Amino acid sequence: MIVANRMDHAGRSQNTTKRNFMRGPKSRSKILDIFYHQGRLDKKLLIAFLVINLIVFVNAVLHDPGIGYDARDHLRYVDALSKFRLVTPGESREFFSPPLPYALPALVLAFTGWKLFWIGKIAQILNVLLSLGVTYLVVKICKEIRPDSSLSFDSLVFLGILPVYYKTFSQVRGEPYLVFFALLSLYYALIIVIKKEYTLKNTILLGLAMSLSALSRQWGIFLFPGIFLFLAANWIRFPGVRIKAARTILILLVLILFMSGWFYATLHINYGSVRAFNRTGEQGFSLRNQSRDFYIGLNLVDVFNRPVRPHLPNLFFPIFYSETWGDYWGYFTLYGYDSRGPEYINGLSVEKNLEKESPPTWFVTNYDRIKGYLGRVNVVSLFPSLLALAAMVVTAVELLPWGQDIWQFTARREVNSFLLLSIWATMLGYMWFLIMYPNPGKGDTIKATYTLHIFPYLGLLFADMLGKIRRNAELVYWVIMVCLGLIFFHNLPASVTHYHFLRFL
Repeated sequence: MIVANRMDHAGRSQNTTKRNFMRGPKSRSKILDIFYHQGRLDKKLLIAFLVINLIVFVNAVLHDPGIGYDARDHLRYVDALSKFRLVTPGESREFFSPPLPYALPALVLAFTGWKLFWIGKIAQILNVLLSLGVTYLVVKICKEIRPDSSLSFDSLVFLGILPVYYKTFSQVRGEPYLVFFALLSLYYALIIVIKKEYTLKNTILLGLAMSLSALSRQWGIFLFPGIFLFLAANWIRFPGVRIKAARTILILLVLILFMSGWFYATLHINYGSVRAFNRTGEQGFSLRNQSRDFYIGLNLVDVFNRPVRPHLPNLFFPIFYSETWGDYWGYFTLYGYDSRGPEYINGLSVEKNLEKESPPTWFVTNYDRIKGYLGRVNVVSLFPSLLALAAMVVTAVELLPWGQDIWQFTARREVNSFLLLSIWATMLGYMWFLIMYPNPGKGDTIKATYTLHIFPYLGLLFADMLGKIRRNAELVYWVIMVCLGLIFFHNLPASVTHYHFLRFL
């Protein structure tokens, strides 16, 4: 991914190609420079950037802010915060969530008194701005890694074909903020560790990004091990930067403690644990907390024919896969509404009405029609899923020492090791959460949205592998890209909300 580049024991590059990793301030000062290559506008890169954010914008405008995972609880959090206090368990089941994503909508509510529907719309528009920031950072990171446009374009292609990205950014919740700050953390971690710019400014900016990640969603904490291990490895390998690396680690710890630690301290004080949640967890960690089917159950018949609740009860891989490419829980593509209002009802209410021997006459849903389409989405999405899995396997194999000194890393291998470590640290942390808070027979905490922040990281590995394919077999690369394009258009209805107000006009 990154131009081959070895560091000496003082942390200095032994060749001048390091400039290809992080270019100078002059380039970074021009916002639109990332869309140019060799002085010419890269149209396909700009189109990919605009298409992704256009879909996010359409969803922000159309999607009902009252529909989403615990949507009304998130809106109640905004209402409580508008009174300049944290929400309580009696007011919202999201009391354990950090407050950052609700702060700006709460300020608007405090000074305008608008209805929560319109405050939710403001939160959704803020998600559009975050998406612009996310896609911009993806391109910026890629350009700093490799100046040509292929890595940037391929990374955006991976992000752009994921329905879970659009579904998450249509909702009023914290994950869009976390995705943005996770990428910002990655950017400054690479500047510090690869370029060896252990400046106070970069350290503070990295600390801010990490702190704000933890204040967006608890999942942001799972990024910390990768960053600190990245810095610790640098401390071991390069004696010349040990003082700077130690100072950076210390400053990061202090910033995180004071900027985000206060919230987790309030959870411990008020609810007895920094990992407070809206249901009682297990007393201790044990794989037996979950059933055998949770780990290995597949039920491929339902995955490829009707991947919607309740057909895959508490099966981790089938639900996670169906939530990545479709809408298992019914908050985006699978819809229901009460024709008497008319008003929308969410996936849980849809399930309850379908369970009745005679569904109410006012109950309208696309359940029977959409489940077959979502099954086909899961079928065609096997192709990019297997490519992404292959990218992780290829990266892991390349990172093995194979007889060389384990500490002799090129810059490319350093970045790939950090990406892979961050992905697996997050997934292991998320699995720990699922095992500690099981929900037998349902599994309602199995949502790809919760780990969305590592999908751009995976996209970088995905694009790196495609780059190698292009250099060695360009025809194969273009066949892959055509297939991904066809999959994008097939899955487009799964990327645009069906919970839109146009139905009631």
